[in-house]
Amino acid sequence: MFKFIYQSLKYLLRQFVLWLVIFVFCLGGLLAGILHDIYLELPSLDIPRLNPSLSTRIYDRHGNLLHTTRGRTARRRLINLSDIPTHVKLAFTSIEDQRFFSHFGIDFRRILGALIIDLKVRRLAHGASTITQQLVRNVYLSHEKTITRKIKEIMLALKLEYSLTKNEILEMYLNTVYFGSSYYGLAAASKGYFNVEPRDLTVAQASLLAAILKAPNRYSPRHNFDKAMKRRRTVLFKMRELHVINESVYQKALQEKIFVKPAQTQSFSQEAKAPYFTSQVVRELVRMLGWRKVLTGGYRVITTLDSEIHAIAREAFLGASLFKTNPLSSTPDLQGAFVVREVDSGEVVSLIGGRDYKLSSFNRATQARRQPGSCFKPFVYAAAFENGIPPNLILNDEPLSFFVKKLNKEWTPENYGGIYHGPSILRTALEHSYNMIAIKLLDKIGLQPTIQLAQKSGIHSPMDANLTLALGSTEVTPLELVGAYSTFANQGIFSQSRFILRIEDRTGKVIYESKALENEAMNSESAYQTLSMMRSVVTNGSGQRANVRGLEIAGKTGTNQDYIDAWFVGLTPELAALVTFGYNDRKSLGLKTPSSKVAAPVVGDFFRKLIKRKPSIFQRRLLDLKPPGMKERSICRTSGLLARPSCPSKTKEIFSELQIPQIGCPVHSTGGSAALIDG
Repeated sequence: MFKFIYQSLKYLLRQFVLWLVIFVFCLGGLLAGILHDIYLELPSLDIPRLNPSLSTRIYDRHGNLLHTTRGRTARRRLINLSDIPTHVKLAFTSIEDQRFFSHFGIDFRRILGALIIDLKVRRLAHGASTITQQLVRNVYLSHEKTITRKIKEIMLALKLEYSLTKNEILEMYLNTVYFGSSYYGLAAASKGYFNVEPRDLTVAQASLLAAILKAPNRYSPRHNFDKAMKRRRTVLFKMRELHVINESVYQKALQEKIFVKPAQTQSFSQEAKAPYFTSQVVRELVRMLGWRKVLTGGYRVITTLDSEIHAIAREAFLGASLFKTNPLSSTPDLQGAFVVREVDSGEVVSLIGGRDYKLSSFNRATQARRQPGSCFKPFVYAAAFENGIPPNLILNDEPLSFFVKKLNKEWTPENYGGIYHGPSILRTALEHSYNMIAIKLLDKIGLQPTIQLAQKSGIHSPMDANLTLALGSTEVTPLELVGAYSTFANQGIFSQSRFILRIEDRTGKVIYESKALENEAMNSESAYQTLSMMRSVVTNGSGQRANVRGLEIAGKTGTNQDYIDAWFVGLTPELAALVTFGYNDRKSLGLKTPSSKVAAPVVGDFFRKLIKRKPSIFQRRLLDLKPPGMKERSICRTSGLLARPSCPSKTKEIFSELQIPQIGCPVHSTGGSAALIDG
């Protein structure tokens, strides 16, 4: 009987073991299949991806930092593990992963201990992730609490431990981890909380930073100082327990008073120097690289801005009489723009798009399209010279009406003040901005030659194909106009405006270097003839308030219809400077605000301050730009022919050899062969 029972139990046991083996084998196969599927879903262990995202830094042309552009997870800079004191490294490993240097990515002792605690409290309350696991989770995985994610984390941690050294992993971890208050990485946290470099952290400070990691919001020393200090004591106790620090250091660290720097919430305008310029640079970077790379790529961007010139431009712009009589506090809608760029290279050395970036980030220098008024006239004159019109041409300044198809009605323009001056040479007409002569000149040469010349000079805004174009009816941006004007002082060559000189990646390698983009807009003779007439605008005409002793400036005023905008552009062989004023809602500036009074003095003030502070900028005279073969002759303003001593009003005029008048003024001839005035 007992033998039968024994045999039966033995048989049942064998069957149980057999089925148990089969079950375990099947379960193992099932788990292996699941693990294989999970393994196939793992992201590629791209080591460069472990490099933390870095801020993009924007500098002026002399290496002065203007702005740091960073995304939510970008660090201003990285640190090397060799630059971190031992007590700082051990503060983190003591509390976060005390066996970091001995395990292979997974700490089974810690997992078992966490599991026992979780069973006691009956919930998943205790973390068991190693520093390696935290690193791969932060870089590759989400923070969702699922078994699949945990398995992936373990697999990736094992792979990472196989691929990198412990020091490399710890360095990446300290550069990646989040410390709260938008601080990513140890360098940002050290500076942000204590205003010190990581190498200068005390034991007490290092323990506080290590304390934050468990829950950055809960243990933030800014928001929960007492909780943060309590957690810091836990870190110090752990460091002493592991013999990382001795009793003396422990007691000293406990007693050390911690001073946490107040939070600083800076807007773009407060943080960036030259915010209108810098915002334009950021727009160009985004166009070239994309938002993500700009925010986190760690690029070093060298721009064209000259901070010293920009400071002078800002001083002149904000000190304008129009702003003094209309303070920002009472008239915030009265705005303007100021742009300075190099004539030949196209490099923008200063750009101001409004009175205060904090109040309005709209960049009026690059985004606002307004009518330039008489500032467009030089393009009409240059097109006339290009098409064979001699500079001593006489046109009658008189009231006229024109039918404009676009308006479908008669158009009766007027001169400033409603005054007409009769027959006038072109130089006189441009000096005093006679509207009727500009319109007649445009009608004489045709619309298309003028439009084409303006386009080749860099004006890309749509232009009105009617005679109102002569008076600046086309809307342009200040940046367009100052670039187009530079063509006159660059011997007819248009050079596209530039804001960025070069871009370096995080390793210092130059990935982009700008080059001047040029094209011939007009011949050098036409450019110089127009430039010479604009010099007379400053010496004798509407731009006299821009004249500066010791400096040759050419320029043109522009006041559009109903005094809505006031413009002035000033030129030297080196720089082009433009200022414009106007209300946001385009209401009139007032009858007593022509550009000659409100705009020209600002550019003059800028150049006056600039030649005083940086005289080395100005190396040439306008006369140095005169093309070979061109001749200067004295002509009578009345007849436009070679002046005689008896001519009451004379002026110097620039001619090509084929244009030089061959006869003297018949109007003021005293009879016989009166002498002519030579050049």
